[in-house]
Amino acid sequence: MDYLSQLESRSIYIIREAYSLFPNIALLWSIGKDSTSLLWITRKAFFGRIPFPVIHIDTSFKFKEIYEFRDKYADIWQLDLRISKNERALRQGVSPERKKLDCGHDSQEQMLYVC
Repeated sequence: MDYLSQLESRSIYIIREAYSLFPNIALLWSIGKDSTSLLWITRKAFFGRIPFPVIHIDTSFKFKEIYEFRDKYADIWQLDLRISKNERALRQGVSPERKKLDCGHDSQEQMLYVC
């Protein structure tokens, strides 16, 4: 077995083990290259069907083609896709230009947390 196959096997083992140990597990999918790779390996771990929710935190700032990709593959792969938005952050104007909420959390976390 080559090195890449070994890494994939270890990853699949870890994903299955996590699923067996944690009852409320979910996978965060940003639709970026890293989380899409994790999604793909997770599909392999469960023979094409992920048995837990896949969560996308929607910032509302992606290109429409990204959302089309998300929706298309969520349907094809039969994902239990759960989409969430931080409505409060959006109402306060968090955007690529204005990254901070009034309460001052780190800008990377703005769409996950509420003051």
